[in-house]
Amino acid sequence: MNIGFFYAIASAIAWGSYLVPFKKSQSSNFTQFQMLMTIGIILFSIVSIPFLNYSFNVNLFGLISGIMWASANAISLYGVRDLGLSRFVPISVSLVIFVSFLWGAFVFHELSAGFLTGIVGIVLIIVGVILIGTTGNTQSENVKRGIILSVVAGIIWGSQLVPLRLGNLTPSDFFFSMSLGIALFGIAYFFHKRESFRNEAVGNSILSGILWSIGNLLSIITVSLIGLAKGFPLTQASVLIAVIWGVFYFKEITKSSDIRKILIGSVILMAGVVILGLA
Repeated sequence: MNIGFFYAIASAIAWGSYLVPFKKSQSSNFTQFQMLMTIGIILFSIVSIPFLNYSFNVNLFGLISGIMWASANAISLYGVRDLGLSRFVPISVSLVIFVSFLWGAFVFHELSAGFLTGIVGIVLIIVGVILIGTTGNTQSENVKRGIILSVVAGIIWGSQLVPLRLGNLTPSDFFFSMSLGIALFGIAYFFHKRESFRNEAVGNSILSGILWSIGNLLSIITVSLIGLAKGFPLTQASVLIAVIWGVFYFKEITKSSDIRKILIGSVILMAGVVILGLA
């Protein structure tokens, strides 16, 4: 099994954990959170690049990728508000998995030998994500708009590393530019919303950005090693990590029937991860 598989799992752990610091703060200021999170992202990039021996060069491919992620993240704030996390997450993540697989398999021709195995893995991952993500009850006042926003965010997120492949760039050349694009969008979006800055959850929000940036770095390395079709879908096992935090740390889900559903979904998801890793 390629070492890229292990980078993908490490990325999933970081991405599944990045909201924990912000959630612990109990803040609901999501616009400010996004802005501070992007600062954490660029700070991690600036500090880590000398140790990684990466480049500070700026290129259009990385900037576009960063703006894509940040715009989808802004869309997700409204999608979660309209649809709720338990509906938004499985829809958007399923689209991320499906879209990134399509890019890799059909545009970049990454799975010529293991296409059918990859399809089986993708289907199992999506089924597992839906089972895990739809646990619990959610009420929404604007389901239709929420579904549209979750689909749009999922398509953008599923395409966010396409510029990496189009530019044929290494992680060294791509990482800083993507982080810079995210930070520029996040700061511009905050001022566009004309939000007043409040001294709350500042450190936690920046820490969330650092954790996300670690996951992003690992995902870029993953895609560079094993491609979009396999690599990016594998990182979406982050859903399982996030749910584990919710169940065991934040005690969000206590009903035995819901926990049983999560366990079944987890087994299916991980089976899909292993199968896709073998494709």
